[in-house]
Amino acid sequence: MRYFYLFFLVFTSAFLFSQDLDSIPKSNLQGTISFQVGKFLGTNDYLKTLTHREFIGASAELTVQTDGSQEWHRRFGRPYYGGGIIAFNYLKNSEMGKPFAVYGTFGGTMSRAKTHSWNYETSAGFAFNWTPYDLKKGYNNQTFGSSVSIYINLGASYKRYLGKHFDLGLGLNFNHFSNGALKLPNKGMNTFSPKLSLTYNFNERLIPKEDSLSAFDKYSTLDVNVFGAVRHSIFYGKDPGFEDFDVDMIRKFEGKYYQNWGVETVYHRQLTYKSSLGLGAGIMYDEDYNHRFYQDEYGVIQSTRRFKKDHLLLHVFPSYRLSISKFSIQLQPGFYIFKKEIDRRYDKTIFYQRVGFQYTIGRNLLVGIALRSFKFHKADYIEWRLGYRIFNKKNL
Repeated sequence: MRYFYLFFLVFTSAFLFSQDLDSIPKSNLQGTISFQVGKFLGTNDYLKTLTHREFIGASAELTVQTDGSQEWHRRFGRPYYGGGIIAFNYLKNSEMGKPFAVYGTFGGTMSRAKTHSWNYETSAGFAFNWTPYDLKKGYNNQTFGSSVSIYINLGASYKRYLGKHFDLGLGLNFNHFSNGALKLPNKGMNTFSPKLSLTYNFNERLIPKEDSLSAFDKYSTLDVNVFGAVRHSIFYGKDPGFEDFDVDMIRKFEGKYYQNWGVETVYHRQLTYKSSLGLGAGIMYDEDYNHRFYQDEYGVIQSTRRFKKDHLLLHVFPSYRLSISKFSIQLQPGFYIFKKEIDRRYDKTIFYQRVGFQYTIGRNLLVGIALRSFKFHKADYIEWRLGYRIFNKKNL
């Protein structure tokens, strides 16, 4: 698992600092401190039992404000990008741990006037120092199965300009924590909170003139990607002839780790400067699908091969791609073809959902990360992705 975290941090850092390749001539460095007070939602049985769900959080960020010299600056509201750290305190639920998150951030302006602006913000990274589910230690909170989780933040804010250097912001934030099924249980946590922030612009703030947008050439791309993943799987329910108390809960959550890997190709056609639609297909090996758990004659949880020969899975998926310079966000709902449903406890639906992030190195090399899920809220596994762009053709 530590290799995944290393990969993600390298990938995020590459995006944050690669924008320098665009040769921003008048970048504006900013420092921001913020404070939030909110509540987490009762999204699982353990959290529902808690009377008090309040938390507080404090963060510090260092970002670069783009100056409008590039087309993508103007298309995305002269965005800022950078990184930060945030610490949380769960007050009367301190047994959850003292988590803190390290993240990359990207945000921009939705509308602007001389004295204020309305803004959007996004962040993603990793949160550390949770107290994980551990029956051996008597901790029954199934929110997190590991001390590390993914951290995702979405928000909107109003900023009031105070002089030439300071911005005072008030916003609303949504935070999501999950480990992407790298370690079960993984019920995850969602929080809502107002946010108060103060930003210092190291250079004097310049109120930009009305941006003019350039025409763009429609183009098509064809990519080939390979991916690998590891998934933690556990025994569910009970087998015929046994009762619930026959299930060894400690052995159950030890589970097994299974490999997933595959290759796929996807064609996109750019429809607007930001957006493109496409269609993809691929073939993959899902070790979890090819194995199953069962209780032996003594009730002990075991695992065995499900088929005499391993089965590969074919899948097809429509694709939406949002492009931000060399960085892109991809939404890909897909379907497994010819997938057998043998045991509803373990077989995911034939319809899956994938959200991915991709960065283009040079002209053709692609690196990325994606979360594959099912039923729109259950994480299946996290993919590490590497690809090559076969062609990038303009449509005449």
